[in-house]
Amino acid sequence: MKTELYNTLRERNLLTEETLVTAQLPTQIFGGTWVEKIVETHWSRRIPADRIHTIEGMPPERFAKSYDIRPDGTAKVYKKRGRKPKNKTE
Repeated sequence: MKTELYNTLRERNLLTEETLVTAQLPTQIFGGTWVEKIVETHWSRRIPADRIHTIEGMPPERFAKSYDIRPDGTAKVYKKRGRKPKNKTE
């Protein structure tokens, strides 16, 4: 995952402690040795952006697209519709 996309998802609070991510993390196996293994775990700030493979079962780009965020981390600003408040019309 790109760092810009990761930062945007964190700023919008889309990555929380309850979010399931699949990431490549060091894991201790039988015998006490450490290996890099792809595991599904809850998101934490200690997981680097480049180690995350999926978020909630989707690739990070697809997860971001569901919230109208582009894969590079930018988002389109929509014009608000409806009546304007009185203090803005004066």
